[in-house]
Amino acid sequence: MWQQLSTHITAGETASVFIFDHVDRLFVMGMSGFSSALYHPHGFQPVESIQKMLDAGLGFAEIDPDELPDYAGDRIFMLVPTAPDSKHALEYMLNSPLWHSLPAVRQGRVYFVEADRWNWGDAMTRQKLLTALPKLLVH
Repeated sequence: MWQQLSTHITAGETASVFIFDHVDRLFVMGMSGFSSALYHPHGFQPVESIQKMLDAGLGFAEIDPDELPDYAGDRIFMLVPTAPDSKHALEYMLNSPLWHSLPAVRQGRVYFVEADRWNWGDAMTRQKLLTALPKLLVH
């Protein structure tokens, strides 16, 4: 998969995964769920603040929305929650000046992914991501 994407990803390109959960709490994903498929020597790299999470063995961490720029990579994968209150918090953030100030947003490098479908680290989900991730990034 990473060889297939080599023309679409530059060496050292970073990625971040975020989700709103428990109403309006913002989480950045470390090495669990969807993000565990992104960080690879031939794929995406974590930004420094996420690398510290990975080094500490954290699967995810809650952050204040104001900290978003510190965790945002060259590409942002936003996990879309199913809970209506959390979806509302996401929509509120997507309309904020802070969100629109992020380089990944300005460059159109944001991807919305259904959390219930893709935020898993099991073998079946990883297998499906081998075909789904290239389609998401290329189209």
